[in-house]
Amino acid sequence: MTSGSRERNRVLRQQFARVMRDLGQELVPEDETIVGRFLDSDCHLTETELHQGVADPAIDLAHIRRALRLLCDLGIAQPIRLDGQVYYEPLHLDRHHDHLICVRCGSIVEFMDQGIEQSQRATCEAYGFTPLLHKLEIRGVCRQCAAALPVTRALASCLRGEEVEIADVLGGHGIKQRLLAMGLTRGTLVKVLTGDGPVVVEARETRLALGRGEAAKVIVKQPATEAAGRGGQDP
Repeated sequence: MTSGSRERNRVLRQQFARVMRDLGQELVPEDETIVGRFLDSDCHLTETELHQGVADPAIDLAHIRRALRLLCDLGIAQPIRLDGQVYYEPLHLDRHHDHLICVRCGSIVEFMDQGIEQSQRATCEAYGFTPLLHKLEIRGVCRQCAAALPVTRALASCLRGEEVEIADVLGGHGIKQRLLAMGLTRGTLVKVLTGDGPVVVEARETRLALGRGEAAKVIVKQPATEAAGRGGQDP
């Protein structure tokens, strides 16, 4: 942890203690331990990760949940939800930031872009809108996960939002002809709209629904422009 992070967390501890005094509340020792560990981590943690970091047999998950709920209620922490998992991060008053979230490995990157902030303010002014709160989350695939993707893979393994190119269609004559008749021919660009259960894709401005077995027969790759940007090559 950098000296700047330590100082920010020291200030956050002081603010937390002040708010608790204002409310006339006292922390039990378990809460103090959990809050201290959470603020010292200076990163995004799940309940389980915080519990493991505390490493105190006297503190169970119920203690962790209570302390995190208290931190969120008092504006000291905020939750970030990703595919059913909830992460928590310290909420510093002077450090607004947005997030890049990898939907494959779950890594979260904080970033601040003044151009985005100015554009948001300009948009609000243009519509006569008074902003109160805002949070930008961009979900995608991080560099490491993108580099680890195989050159070709089944459409059934793609995630919602991915845009891929049809590389081949496998299977017996009947299923192959059905998929080709739907327009899933080699070179076609498709965007995955849903990936849980049936796979629904957009192809040539049309929605197509495939069973997971059918989607497993459709082999895709990254579009040529994206593959070139990653340093990849077409098979």
